[in-house]
Amino acid sequence: MFGIDPVILSSMLILAGNTITCPAHDPTEINVIPHTAKVMYDYTNSLGQLQSYKTDTVDPYEFQGQTITQGFMKGQIELRHKIMFGQVKEERSGYGCLWYDTIDIRLNIDPKIFIAKELSKDKCMRESIIEHELKHVRVDREIVNKYAKSMGQSVYNALKSRGFSVGPIRVDRMEEVKSKMQRVVKQVLELEYKKLGIERRERQRAVDSLDEYERVDNECPGFEKKKKKLYKDVFGN
Repeated sequence: MFGIDPVILSSMLILAGNTITCPAHDPTEINVIPHTAKVMYDYTNSLGQLQSYKTDTVDPYEFQGQTITQGFMKGQIELRHKIMFGQVKEERSGYGCLWYDTIDIRLNIDPKIFIAKELSKDKCMRESIIEHELKHVRVDREIVNKYAKSMGQSVYNALKSRGFSVGPIRVDRMEEVKSKMQRVVKQVLELEYKKLGIERRERQRAVDSLDEYERVDNECPGFEKKKKKLYKDVFGN
């Protein structure tokens, strides 16, 4: 849960001698829930098949070099949100009040690590590749935790500047106003999600450095001869 300062608002309108008062209500509750599913593993694709997958990695090798994908982490960060409103209507006057009751925001990660089946059969190679790919999973978790906080704060700031409640307003305008209130939250979250995507790509590419690739390649000298033969069989060089 992302804590926010208590906000209890009420407003009053005098109409034809009658006083319509929007009731005080509990503070708007903003919950941001980051969730990472269990890491899944796939060893069913051959080394040749893995080369057909597209990734966001920027090749760290020189132009004449050949990059071979031994494994990769696949997963998306999914953003969902749900808004619950509180409202009261006074049929006699035709006016009502509307407020944000709860706002639930979820950030979900579903990581899956693919490793070429020929390499996964070797314990050293499998563990070395997994160690590298788990660094990508860790980056995603750090990103999600960071933006869970910033999303909650950004939503709170946006609503604080506009008001957490509306009213009194005519009953026939309540659905229109509710749509506007929903749109504000959606726009704030979409902007934060774009920022998340940019930072995620930068940080994930930083994991795939030349030093890191060479570390993985040099981790298992006992497999080097088998790997060279495998690469020659698959790629012809």
